[in-house]
Amino acid sequence: MLPDVQSLTLANGLRVNILHDPQASRAAALIHLRAGSHHQPPEFPGLAHLFEHVVFAGSRQFEGEERLMMWAQSEGAKLNATTHATSTAWFFDMTPAKFEAGLARLVDMLAQPLLTEDSVRQEVAVIDAEYNMLTGHADSLCDAALSLAFSAPSRLHDFHVGNRTSFGEDIPALLQALTHYHQQLFTAGHLTLWLQGPQSPAELTALAECYGNAFADDRGFQPAPAQPLSLLPQRHLQLRLEGSARLRFSFPVTPSPAMSLLRQLLTDEAPGSLLDQLRTQALADSVQVSLPYISASDVILSIEFLACDATDAVRGRIETLFSHWLQQIRDLTAGHLQHYARLAQRDFCRLTPLDQLRTRTLDFPPASQNGWPALLTELQPHNMTRKWSAPDVQGENVSAKGFSLPVSYATWQTTSDNVTEPSFNFYLPSANTLLKTDESIQTTGASMTAHQACIARATLRALCSQSAHEGNSLVFTYVQGIGLLQLSGPPEWVRHTLAAATELLRAPSQTALAQGERLFAQEQRQLASDIAVRTLLAKLPEVINEASGNRREFATAGVDAAVLVFCPLAENTAECLPATQILASFLEPKFFQQFRVEMNIGYVVSCRFLQTARHSGILFALQSPLYNAEDLLTFVDEFIAQIPAFIDGITAQALEEKRCALRESLNVKPADKLEAARQRWLDEYAFTPPIDEAAIGTVTGKSLMDFAEAMSGSGSQAGCHFILKTL
Repeated sequence: MLPDVQSLTLANGLRVNILHDPQASRAAALIHLRAGSHHQPPEFPGLAHLFEHVVFAGSRQFEGEERLMMWAQSEGAKLNATTHATSTAWFFDMTPAKFEAGLARLVDMLAQPLLTEDSVRQEVAVIDAEYNMLTGHADSLCDAALSLAFSAPSRLHDFHVGNRTSFGEDIPALLQALTHYHQQLFTAGHLTLWLQGPQSPAELTALAECYGNAFADDRGFQPAPAQPLSLLPQRHLQLRLEGSARLRFSFPVTPSPAMSLLRQLLTDEAPGSLLDQLRTQALADSVQVSLPYISASDVILSIEFLACDATDAVRGRIETLFSHWLQQIRDLTAGHLQHYARLAQRDFCRLTPLDQLRTRTLDFPPASQNGWPALLTELQPHNMTRKWSAPDVQGENVSAKGFSLPVSYATWQTTSDNVTEPSFNFYLPSANTLLKTDESIQTTGASMTAHQACIARATLRALCSQSAHEGNSLVFTYVQGIGLLQLSGPPEWVRHTLAAATELLRAPSQTALAQGERLFAQEQRQLASDIAVRTLLAKLPEVINEASGNRREFATAGVDAAVLVFCPLAENTAECLPATQILASFLEPKFFQQFRVEMNIGYVVSCRFLQTARHSGILFALQSPLYNAEDLLTFVDEFIAQIPAFIDGITAQALEEKRCALRESLNVKPADKLEAARQRWLDEYAFTPPIDEAAIGTVTGKSLMDFAEAMSGSGSQAGCHFILKTL
């Protein structure tokens, strides 16, 4: 059930939204600024994005290791930020006991940022590295090309990411512009504070009142309202892009919860659905529904199909089927709409509190029928642009949002005569769906390759979706190199459906096999174009499960070098596991400080505890445009060699704080029953020893040292370590 939103306005004018979520195991906070890249000064393209980054460098009350970035890493909090066209958000989540400390840091970071020249120089280099990565990122290039179909808002075409060239060499002038940006926009009237967690509404309100009044009252400045979206007459765009062909339809629409309802309908995989028919006919294997532009008054709604082939015939048949589907959804009853909205709401409730806040403020709102008739009037051919992306497109380079894109405006045949008008299947809930009785949850799984997982996913898609329509749950996931099947529903249904799923997996149909092969090929192409560290991380379970050596090299997109070094537990015991978790929590901020702050080697610097492919341990990850892979491995080696010296500097008080935090985490369980069952199964499958307070109590400085020395061995060349790097 969705938590209710309770809204209030503080004395300084700050709007606050409170969501009491009694089932949540963590609490989340998000500060939303109603301004973004479209409000930055034209002379400094990317300044809003730069500001998003640089505030993490410290604030008036919290500097150095006490600032939010460093504190979050040492305390196990999750945090991030993002800049959009007309909004920006900073957010984190934490266990309830430490939530207030995180909120104090988040608010001070935005109310009183330090904004020093050194931090600006550092983040300019980081954003420059990020921009270079994005020049090969398919999704970013597709979104940039889409802007060429719109005449307004004019700033839709501007460069928003930023790079070293756009920021220039005059750091004092850039710092002055950042300071002015902060003074104009970071007042209470332009901000909204969101708090969600298991604390009572009174407790969350008290936290909001305690910290939210740190923001100054409004000074009279109002950001310019966004121009209405307006399409250009040229409605066909073609983009040369490596990888699978993509066909995207985009509509300027009025924001409403009905957009989420439409997404649920589009992504339905049950027999007779649009996706099911596209897959069966080998036209398209997936659909992605996104909002590449959002303002208070309108959004761009994009619907992109991943085509099975790059031929004109396939492109025409996809659009013909999609057009027929758009006509048929106009005849859906209120019962149909209520059913699909309920499915979307169930998926939304399974998100963590942090992801729920991010989705509410920056993406699709919780689904409902509100706005459905208006949305249907906007889903018309005259209000639509088409974009085709494929490797064989012949185009001339055009500048869009700071990227040089090979684009053609040549039109193509949008319909196909070789399509019989289909009848799509839309589901209605039965009486049994609404009368849920006792529930049984069963989880089973096995190690498998990515290729096997793709065939399994294709085989089970229809049954999984059919189960959701019946009010039950059959979920297949591929995580940590393991294919997991989870069922939730009445015991008899669980037994029957597990037998049916097992039979399907034992003998996949030829159609499912073909879809699985296409899915695997598409995933591999997408992986090859992804950020280098993500590519290596996706390959890690495969390397661990193979017996062909623990050191591998992989080709990745872009020019950045990247490495992963995974150090499994020295011993798979109840004493070693908590010691390794505590050791990782000490190392994470030190690793970040050394390579991201002091050396600033690149965009990706990460050290954390990781469980994958039946192994638990510490993962070190680096990605850099400045150093080659062997240099990065040397850095990791040298860091690992320093770990005993780090441990020598740990005080008894600091160690006890880590022990207390780990004890507290024992009581933090996923609120979602399926997620909790999945974690239990993964722990059992990996023979992960259970941690209790007694085991945590055995963690001492000496035990940390013993396990660190066992882990370090001869650095990252130790035989038990898994090393992945770019070619």
